[in-house]
Amino acid sequence: LQHEETEIQTIHPNREQLTRRHALVPETVTEREGCSDNVIIVPHLKISPNESQLYNRAISSGGGLLADLQRATIATQAFYADANEQSKTRSPWILKRLYEWSHRAKRREIIKHVQAALETSSDAEFDDEELEKLLPVSWDEMFVVAVESLESMDKKRLQAVWELFHSELIFLHKQLLVLRNVYKEPLKKCQVEGCLLTVEPDLLFGNLDQICRISRSFCKSFLKIMNEVHTDGEGDYNTTDLIVKLFDRFSKGPSTISAYQAYCINYKATMEYLGSIREKDERFTEFERICLTDPRCERLQLEDLLIAPLQRITRLPILLREIHKYTKDDEDKGRIEKVIESMNESLRSIDDSVQWLHNFERLQQLQNSVVWPSIIELEPRTFIPDFLRVALSRQFCENLLVHPRRKLVHEGHLELLENGRTCDCYAFLFNDMFVLTKMKKCTRMRKGTAQQTKPEHYIVQKQPIPLDSCVFCDADSNDSTTFMSLKFAFVIIHLTRYYQVVSIFTLQAASKHDKELWIGKFQESIENYESIQLKDMLKCTPLYSSLSLRRCSSSRLLRPGVYNNPNQDYKQQSNPEKHTKKQTDIENKQQQQSTNSAPMDGTTKTCTSLIPSSNDDNPIAQFNTDAI
Repeated sequence: LQHEETEIQTIHPNREQLTRRHALVPETVTEREGCSDNVIIVPHLKISPNESQLYNRAISSGGGLLADLQRATIATQAFYADANEQSKTRSPWILKRLYEWSHRAKRREIIKHVQAALETSSDAEFDDEELEKLLPVSWDEMFVVAVESLESMDKKRLQAVWELFHSELIFLHKQLLVLRNVYKEPLKKCQVEGCLLTVEPDLLFGNLDQICRISRSFCKSFLKIMNEVHTDGEGDYNTTDLIVKLFDRFSKGPSTISAYQAYCINYKATMEYLGSIREKDERFTEFERICLTDPRCERLQLEDLLIAPLQRITRLPILLREIHKYTKDDEDKGRIEKVIESMNESLRSIDDSVQWLHNFERLQQLQNSVVWPSIIELEPRTFIPDFLRVALSRQFCENLLVHPRRKLVHEGHLELLENGRTCDCYAFLFNDMFVLTKMKKCTRMRKGTAQQTKPEHYIVQKQPIPLDSCVFCDADSNDSTTFMSLKFAFVIIHLTRYYQVVSIFTLQAASKHDKELWIGKFQESIENYESIQLKDMLKCTPLYSSLSLRRCSSSRLLRPGVYNNPNQDYKQQSNPEKHTKKQTDIENKQQQQSTNSAPMDGTTKTCTSLIPSSNDDNPIAQFNTDAI
């Protein structure tokens, strides 16, 4: 009686749980031996009543099998608490076997859908028998000319032109269409059947269809223009007209370069997304394995196919230079050079866009990591009225870093000399300012011995230094009489627009190479600083009305005895002929004074300044590192 009371009524699964409806095919009654892939076949083993009840609960409780297995495991621990020890040891084994059988069933289901999709993955939009027939054709079969009568240079030029077309043909059929027909389209068809729904094809393949249409149009245009430039009477081809007309259509299309630009920009995010779905979804790796067995792949993995458009667009100038190399006429060479320059300009725009995106992503990371201390923390002695404490509890510049025109030029570790000792810091050099911070690593403990490290935080030490308000000095000194030995050191002096010294940073690099790298980046950033374009971003920075004056002062190196007059640039603009002769005399006198007034101790260092002198009678004095 007790045994009968403890029995649970077995609930048989519904018909909908044992079969799967195809998304596009209506359900039909078919006589078929066996069972569906979703049905689990239990091996012929001796199962106790409790284990049989556990099995029935797992497959008939409604919903997905894997989710129900977890709920059944939790319920079993309380329901069979009084069962014997033998039942306890066998129950986890049954659950494990059920999971393995379910995984195998899902795997068979994916294999079935992927194989069916690969068999019907042809697309009428890009299937072109005319282009496919030209894949095995050689250059002498393509160009209808008497090969024996051609000179060696003419043969090589035709071979180079044929290589341009044939490589594009291989790129279209062996890479782009393989990526589309073997990976992208089967993935979409599997998603229609209810598999791999977590994968986003648009994130993984980007604008692949647009690249395919551009490549196909390139091949079609080549064949059309080749027939137009063919001279029947002479049996010759005007290859220069062919190249010029072809790339005139290719590069000046409204969406050609922008399509490659969009693909190149998204390539990094595509590879990161590919790595994430490989880690999270085992079924996608199974999908990749099945697609790789397709003979059209020719052992090319998904990464090899995804990078193909980047490799192709960068190879075009190389193929054009090969054609230019075997061109005889100077006029034809000049026309091809213009085509090459146009392609290089397009590649530079693509490269600039990719670099801009990577730089912008880094700025976004820094904006979330940089901590700006409040004025209360920076100036604890300052009295702040109560009605302003809430408003001044945070800095207004927390969103300063992210700007479309700001660029991170260089970053790295430096040592800051303060109070006779050094402390580690982390510096950021942007194209408009210099920021000095201290790193703070945040780690948290996990259960066990493993640790997980959070992203670093950068605490700003001083206010940012605009590049148009700083003086940069080399400060190496190994003199034993000084208090400290300045090895691999340089000094940054922050001045206001009234030429008041606000702060001085004496920084040491780790090595001579590191110091030279910082100096080079500083000088490059100061020379390339474009304050007029950054006026809307740097509203609090003192700007000058004359860009030529700033550029002149930024490129001037301060030497002993050299006087800088800010009015010289204005005079030069008003009377350039008179100023040229006067400037020549001044430069000769300055060179003579610089030769006669050499420093006695040899420790005076060269400084690069962006701040012009305020008047003629008060020149900028030389900066002596010993005096500092």
